[in-house]
Amino acid sequence: MHRRAVLAGAFAVATAGCTDRLHDLAASTPRDLAVGSRYVDDDPLVPAESVHAGPPELPTHAVSFRSATEARRTVRAGAERTLSFVDATPFVDDGGDAVLVVVQRLAPPGLDVRLGSVSRIGDHALRIAADEIGHRPGDEDDLAVHTLLVRLADERGPPERVVVSVEDDRTGVTV
Repeated sequence: MHRRAVLAGAFAVATAGCTDRLHDLAASTPRDLAVGSRYVDDDPLVPAESVHAGPPELPTHAVSFRSATEARRTVRAGAERTLSFVDATPFVDDGGDAVLVVVQRLAPPGLDVRLGSVSRIGDHALRIAADEIGHRPGDEDDLAVHTLLVRLADERGPPERVVVSVEDDRTGVTV
């Protein structure tokens, strides 16, 4: 038990300050859902699919993918961290059991978007709650794209709808 605590502490110290973080959610997720997430501190999506393609008054944006081909077509060629997450996803349309939801948030630099919880809101609908973590600088005009990649594998089958909530903003996506 003590060895695990020491290893966990050493891992936390070793990864402090990293902007490319991989997380698995356990405590706040239904047992029949497998969830993994990764925060990316830039915009890995092609311009037509990015949060920048929407109106500026909508700071939260989400897109979903059921196949690796579809996801790779939407991710910019140089976005290696995102492409590695896509490659590790066993997509439903490719014979696997997972879908990928990409959540983007326009917010000041210095923040991370972290996965808080995933919950059921219907038979084939999920709610993803994410939080802005970090120091919020005073300049609200200097906004950056913050991206959260969320892999969802549901034993009940892929969700048909996902509602994403970041702070007080909500958006929905059909899977």
